[in-house]
Amino acid sequence: AGSAVDVLGLDNKGAVEAADAVLIVVPWDGHEELVAALAPVLAGKLVISCVNPLGFDKRGAYGLDVEDGSAAEQTQRLVPDAVVVGAFHHLSAVSLWEAEGPLGHEDVLVVGDDRDAKEKVAALAATITGRPGIDGGVLRLARQLEPLTAVLININRRYKTRSGVSVSGIPA
Repeated sequence: AGSAVDVLGLDNKGAVEAADAVLIVVPWDGHEELVAALAPVLAGKLVISCVNPLGFDKRGAYGLDVEDGSAAEQTQRLVPDAVVVGAFHHLSAVSLWEAEGPLGHEDVLVVGDDRDAKEKVAALAATITGRPGIDGGVLRLARQLEPLTAVLININRRYKTRSGVSVSGIPA
């Protein structure tokens, strides 16, 4: 038996207005239009960009070139008054749906320009993986994190698995 949970249905604007932190988890196509439309209500919020600008063809997944450097940087440009952090790029949606406990075999890499915001996101990561996220540096490094997901998708396809990122050498 679980505890009672309140569920409330809202449109995107209403959900953002009601939240202290917002995760942007959308396909790359339409990302800019969505973030621009929500910019007035995203201002002042902690915005966690989980977007991976990817393309797909018969050879597999690949990272797209992004004019602003990355989806996270595009979000920061569109909402300069938000605190943008990039994280959760490499967690498999299927693993999240099917997991009955923490995804203990994966680390969440967290990038951003605000140390306090990164610490909040690292703590949020612990609720999913069982351990805090790892500070990967400044927001511009999302340029390297986002397309890395294409490599994992291709590994998963080749080996019929759900690979993830695990960083060794970080003290517990």
